[in-house]
Amino acid sequence: MVLAGVLGGLLSLAALRNADHRVAVAVAAHDLRPGQVLGPDDVRTERVAASGLVLDTLVQPDALPRGRIVGTPIATGDLIPRRALHSAAAPRRKRAMSIPIDPSRAVNGQLTAGDRIDVLLATDTEIAIVLADVPVLDVASPRDGGIGGSPRQFAITVAVGARQSQLLAAAIADGDILIARTTGAPSSRDLAPLPIGSPPSSRGSAA
Repeated sequence: MVLAGVLGGLLSLAALRNADHRVAVAVAAHDLRPGQVLGPDDVRTERVAASGLVLDTLVQPDALPRGRIVGTPIATGDLIPRRALHSAAAPRRKRAMSIPIDPSRAVNGQLTAGDRIDVLLATDTEIAIVLADVPVLDVASPRDGGIGGSPRQFAITVAVGARQSQLLAAAIADGDILIARTTGAPSSRDLAPLPIGSPPSSRGSAA
């Protein structure tokens, strides 16, 4: 009986020594390029032995982040570090772009994430809506110090397409822009520019 107990203890000790303490981690199933959205088909599972601190920096297969963007090249078979994955700039593969503006030209700063806005550009000859009904992603409130600590200017971050980003950059460079909150209003996407000095009747018909 004593011998059986000793043998049992030795077998248990051997089993513990041979136990597989490796943990499943995600590795690249093929070469991953910067800018691509990481999906389930882009990863496979490998088991590795590493400290908890190291494992915390790696992507776990059972907690694969959805919709993350690959930020650096990752070769086939390489471990996927968390820091190599980034959140998308904006929904639906749009770009995030900020508009610096005086609150008095942007609904007195009364905007929040989720609002929809028009961006208008006033020139010497016309007033045009350069962006129509774009979604607001974030607002830096003037109460939080605005841009550079100035209470006279804050930033509205919107989601835009590539062409829209060009139009917005041109409008910001011109400097004479205004913001209209359009949440719940009909879209003005096809509204033609309004020439300056047009008769009141034409202004009314464009409303």
